[in-house]
Amino acid sequence: MTDNEANTGTNPVAWHSGRIIPALMVVGVGLIFLGANLGVQIPFLNWANWWAWFILLGAAWPLSEAWQRYRTTGTFDGTVAHSLLSALSIGMVATIFILDLSWGKWWPLFVIYGGLCMLVREPRRRRRDEVR
Repeated sequence: MTDNEANTGTNPVAWHSGRIIPALMVVGVGLIFLGANLGVQIPFLNWANWWAWFILLGAAWPLSEAWQRYRTTGTFDGTVAHSLLSALSIGMVATIFILDLSWGKWWPLFVIYGGLCMLVREPRRRRRDEVR
């Protein structure tokens, strides 16, 4: 495969792009639903909250952004950390619903999350006026 072929999108398997994480998450959710339909018992799952798995899929986008940024820059910078924290917050909400946990017990996780976000800031983008 040539470099030009990889850049034009003709590569049937886009391992190099940011599509792999969302794709694997969708496949994973599909496998979980298939297992449930075939009678596979997963003890920690509450199937009454099956819809919460779709919330968890929302974490795929920020995970994909983090991976793509890390591959582009080769460093774990503030933008990568910010994307990972965004995915973590979505994952926390989904996990609380999936496992049918008490919001009254687990709400301090979101305070911790807020503190982590304060420590890890995404670089600010300069306004056009400052650039000129």
